Amino acid sequence: MRKKLSCREAVKKAILEFGSGPVTAKELFHKVKTMGDWSDDTIWQHLMCLVVNLPPAYKHWPNTPERFLFLREDGKYEVYNSNKHGIYSEGTRIR
Repeated sequence: MRKKLSCREAVKKAILEFGSGPVTAKELFHKVKTMGDWSDDTIWQHLMCLVVNLPPAYKHWPNTPERFLFLREDGKYEVYNSNKHGIYSEGTRIR
């Protein structure tokens, strides 16, 4: 029997299956949707709370461990890389 993924794990697996991005929110959402039986709201909330450069996410979900998504200016997601994207604190770039 295979272990069920958490929604967080599914988001990470999905973005990596897209080659770490860039990928549209719609594409990422649909990929995650195929990996479990979460509600649409649950998936969309994970696509927000896991973003390192989204300040409101830190207020709404303050205890989210390991945010790993980066939201680009064009609205596409990719895996966050501090060397490429800079260093963020509570959603704001500091370096």
